[in-house]
Amino acid sequence: MILLDTNVISELMKAKPEPNVLAWADQQLDTDLYFSAISKGEVEWGIALLADGKRKQHLADAAVEVFAMFEGRCLDYACHVSSFYVAIALHSKQVGRPMSIEDMLIAAVAQANGAVLATRNVTYFDFLPGLVLVSPWV
Repeated sequence: MILLDTNVISELMKAKPEPNVLAWADQQLDTDLYFSAISKGEVEWGIALLADGKRKQHLADAAVEVFAMFEGRCLDYACHVSSFYVAIALHSKQVGRPMSIEDMLIAAVAQANGAVLATRNVTYFDFLPGLVLVSPWV
């Protein structure tokens, strides 16, 4: 199971995604790729903030298309995830590596589900024990 971070989803929404990311995604089994409800919210929020126009409509259409590719493979923030979130938030504070709430939630969802986290921002997460990371950009 591979959980796609928001930046991977955003890359896949582009008209011309990074070739390395496309090649990496093509090498994965579709059924192994998941997104989180947190990332879906981040994408939708980013689009909602845009002024009405062609760009906003293009991104909204791209988001619908990308999320449809992962039909049935959305991981929610459920009760069992909260313990992982607390452990991540505490560790982040203890080691002096602040994280956004969204990144902590995404990492918690990955850990709670035993998923590898695919992200461009490996350094945002590399200090978290037990979290396996992969960068589709490399």
